[in-house]
Amino acid sequence: MWLWRNPEIRKYGNIYVILALLAAAGAGFCFGVPAALYMAVLSIAGAVLFWCAAKKRYEALSALSQQLDQILHSQQALQFVPDEEGELALLSSEIQKLTLRLTEQAEEMQRDKEYLKDSIADISHQIRTPLTAIRLLLSRLQRREACDGKGIDMECIREIRSLLSRMEWQVSVLLKIARLESGTIVMEENEVSVARTVEKAWEPLVILADIKEIALRTDVPEHISFRGDESWTVEAVGNLLKNCAEHLQKGGCLWITAAENPLYTELTVADNGPGILPEELPHLFERFYRGNISGDESSGAGEHAGIGLALAQMIIRAQNGTIEAMNRPGGGAKFQIRFYKGVI
Repeated sequence: MWLWRNPEIRKYGNIYVILALLAAAGAGFCFGVPAALYMAVLSIAGAVLFWCAAKKRYEALSALSQQLDQILHSQQALQFVPDEEGELALLSSEIQKLTLRLTEQAEEMQRDKEYLKDSIADISHQIRTPLTAIRLLLSRLQRREACDGKGIDMECIREIRSLLSRMEWQVSVLLKIARLESGTIVMEENEVSVARTVEKAWEPLVILADIKEIALRTDVPEHISFRGDESWTVEAVGNLLKNCAEHLQKGGCLWITAAENPLYTELTVADNGPGILPEELPHLFERFYRGNISGDESSGAGEHAGIGLALAQMIIRAQNGTIEAMNRPGGGAKFQIRFYKGVI
């Protein structure tokens, strides 16, 4: 009798009983007792059929409600698959689609949360390293000034300035990565000269190259170009050149070449440094990846090379391009960038 507790069933059941009694009474009044009995039997049969159909329908709704309750409280997947047609089957199908979509969104949000947690941990580690070094340098300055009174050590000042510049660069790169990932940046599609891009990307590294006596050799014809965003491409190529220059030993050499064909424009950056370990090649463009790449430790190359290469890859991919890292046959690292003229 649980079904009778349903207000809808009770309402229409009462109406049906009244109509059935009126029909039986009318048939008996007009045609006699046999007609009244016949009408009563038909009314009872109709009531039984209605009761069975309503019971089956509400049992299906109750089962669907229980499964939805399990999904809400235990994150269980929806298992109700209707094998009949009708409005109830359509309703359950739409609910299943909605549940699957919500489940996918919940999983994606969980992945984003884990990614954010890992990113914050990596960022804090990246920032904490130079901050700790600055704190130690300041303590050394204070002790030295208190002991001998000779004043401020300019070497420590230069180290602090270098560490602060490194922190500023890291924060700047992280902000650019965040803007690219959020989709707030729209790349321009202009004709970009590869020679001018290389020239602008190398300008900030002239002092570093002079200190480390790095020889730059370029073979970039003036007519080679591609469709893209010049300022962001300068950023990507600059990070790539910065990575190579920091890992080169004193007196190293850096080669930049460019070529063009009907399919793509290619820019190649190579050096004669220590190269890249084979097991690190698949992870080289991962954000915050810290491998065992050799190089000049005084430049701090190993501490933040990962985010620079990750940003370069994001910028190049956003312009219908690809970037690949490999080792030169004669020794050293080689980066190959291709900007395709069509969709790949």
